[in-house]
Amino acid sequence: MAVVPPEDFPRRTMQSGLDGAVLKFSARRLEDGGFSALVPDEEHQEAYENAEDLAGQLVGYALRKERENPDWTRAFNIQRIRDGIKEKVRSREWDFTPDEQEWIMKRLIALLEQPEGGDTMAGAAQ
Repeated sequence: MAVVPPEDFPRRTMQSGLDGAVLKFSARRLEDGGFSALVPDEEHQEAYENAEDLAGQLVGYALRKERENPDWTRAFNIQRIRDGIKEKVRSREWDFTPDEQEWIMKRLIALLEQPEGGDTMAGAAQ
């Protein structure tokens, strides 16, 4: 059973290229006849699951880097991770919006602040 994305997880807007000189926006028709520029629930769910999975994996990575480099501060390590995510997105290896990247970092910090450095996923990435 899928976990419902939390309210603070950003929702993507539809991306499209529309030709012409007149200003346009892309939208999809809803079942009630209205329109929405937001991605469907399934895409939102998938984006959330990917972001949550990455945050969980990064807990193990961050803790390992802290053990290997005791002179690094947590803030320094977090910045390195943030820069690494941006580079993976820039090189098109990962597909996260800027808002999703920020959410991942907030989630990572929250997981690291929990006892034992997060949930059980932390050990899986070591």
